[in-house]
Amino acid sequence: MQSGLILVTGAKGFVGRHLCRSLARRGYQVRGTLRADPPASAQGMDQGTDYAASGDIGPETDWRAHLAGVEAVVHAAALVHRRGQGQGQGQGGADPMALYRRVNVAASLRLARQAAEAGVRRFVFLSSIKAGEAARNPEAPDRDPYELSKLEAEAGLAEIARDTGLELVVLRPPLVYGPDAAANFALLARAVAKGLPLPLGSIRNRRSFVYVGNLCDAIAACLAHPQAAGGVFEPSDGPPLSTPAFVRAIGRAQGRRVVLLPCPPTLLRGLGRVLGKGPAMDSLTRDLVAEDAPLRDRLGWHAPLSLEQALAATFAAPSPEAP
Repeated sequence: MQSGLILVTGAKGFVGRHLCRSLARRGYQVRGTLRADPPASAQGMDQGTDYAASGDIGPETDWRAHLAGVEAVVHAAALVHRRGQGQGQGQGGADPMALYRRVNVAASLRLARQAAEAGVRRFVFLSSIKAGEAARNPEAPDRDPYELSKLEAEAGLAEIARDTGLELVVLRPPLVYGPDAAANFALLARAVAKGLPLPLGSIRNRRSFVYVGNLCDAIAACLAHPQAAGGVFEPSDGPPLSTPAFVRAIGRAQGRRVVLLPCPPTLLRGLGRVLGKGPAMDSLTRDLVAEDAPLRDRLGWHAPLSLEQALAATFAAPSPEAP
């Protein structure tokens, strides 16, 4: 499949940008979709990728022109946590779950159906480790619309794969970090760079992380390996570690001293809910461990870079490209 044409949705996103570049260097032809037409300069985007606009995605999106000649799809486009919404206030007060279902479920199923009709062989869906957590603990309270929509999309895609023969691969990454990463990682990195004390010293959790370059390598394995079809995989950099240990590793990579103050995790979570940052604070304080053994056992995949190596690459100058 190495010389085939790969469609990457969400090509302007953090993972999508790195993935397009990584696949092109591996010898793939890459077609990336964006919400809008790329600027004439395509500044900051890989020039080896053919970009096209898909518009806002939903159940009515027509993907057929983008799927012409495509051998495999990597569906990375998604609606993630909307800033300032906490558990999600939809646009204009609309039901937030309806919006997540429109983008993360209906658009994904539409793409898969049209991909199968176009003769696409393999469909790699970027889900979330939180969808795996929701699947393993269906009775747990406080599930947010993002993870529920990802889990619903997984189920719908599996049904399409059974009906059409489309080879479905689901990847559930944990927190993805690397050059230009946003959200929690960016906040932690900036705080460490400024020498700000962080109230994370009392956290005793276990979390998995994955460097964007390692994730791109896992996606490439899922595109090429014959045993990947039908798999649900959770890639990670290696053994889990606590949030304080991760922050200290960021400090070592930046050459900065890290100051962690003791604060009960329950208090941090309570403050997060009050400030509308509940999901973000949960991700810093609770356990969330990737079950990465299937990737090793079934595909023989191991992260090319350790967490320490990946963090060193993240903060190197100039910013490195994904391997």
